[in-house]
Amino acid sequence: MRKFLFALAAVPAMALAQAPTATSPAAYRCGGVGQDEQQAMKAQAASHDAMLTFAVDNGAYLADVEVQIRDARGATVLQARCGGPLMLVDLPQAGHYLITATAKGQTLRRSAQIGGGGKPERLAFIWPVG
Repeated sequence: MRKFLFALAAVPAMALAQAPTATSPAAYRCGGVGQDEQQAMKAQAASHDAMLTFAVDNGAYLADVEVQIRDARGATVLQARCGGPLMLVDLPQAGHYLITATAKGQTLRRSAQIGGGGKPERLAFIWPVG
């Protein structure tokens, strides 16, 4: 019974971990482990500013990626570790952003105009095998 109550108490905490905070004005959701979760997140992408995909160049998805998003002024609006290969992001305002993703000891960067177009920006980060 205690394990069940602990699991129930953890559910709201997990939801709060993805909400915007004073130190992180962006909101995000990570996941995509398993086909059902991937399909669900891809279906939800249209209601978010951006969807980031993490993979290896042999086609395999990649998880446990450190992500940082900076606005045009260089201010960090999101710093998070993504435990799945997909990340849905909502940013505080439309604009130019620099997205940095680090995995396997290698950092990849993408810059993008995000928000304001009514269509989510889809960015893929692909690491070399090995």
